[in-house]
Amino acid sequence: IIHRNNESPLISTHLRSTNLPEFLYSILFLLLVVGYLVRTHLLFVSRAYSELQIEFEKVKSLMIPSYMIEL
Repeated sequence: IIHRNNESPLISTHLRSTNLPEFLYSILFLLLVVGYLVRTHLLFVSRAYSELQIEFEKVKSLMIPSYMIEL
């Protein structure tokens, strides 16, 4: 038996026997998981960015302006 694209018979049989709703639900579940991970990552990045911005404002307030150094 010659299988096209060198597929193993087990994989091709499994792909043919998988029903469409199960496949769509698995894609939906995967998209939900990816969306959750992206959302938590974006929240983490925005929180870190705001903390860095606060630290930068503190450092900026401690810096001596250049015109004061020249005096």
